[in-house]
Amino acid sequence: MALAGCATATRTAVVDLQVGMSREDLRLHFGEPLRIEPAASGGENWYYRFVAWQTRPTQDSGISNEYGHLAPYASSGLDVSKGTEESPIHISSGGYVIEPLPKGKVVHK
Repeated sequence: MALAGCATATRTAVVDLQVGMSREDLRLHFGEPLRIEPAASGGENWYYRFVAWQTRPTQDSGISNEYGHLAPYASSGLDVSKGTEESPIHISSGGYVIEPLPKGKVVHK
């Protein structure tokens, strides 16, 4: 019997992060943060992993030599990929999510 390996897809939280969510809301929907750091404002920064689509322009140009004929060429496009990044969610001193919100969706544990 042969076993085939498969890559697991990144699971993101069903609920979107919103301004005004409480600490309890964050724990309920996204789980425990990776870490919590104090903020200069008296609040906290809760760090989670976020997944987002990233685009990068691509381009190539040159001269091709096919069948003894020189011909210039140029191409351009977009490289699209999904990446994860650790980002802080800012919590006010009163215990609620404030702006700016990180881009992307929280990766669910």
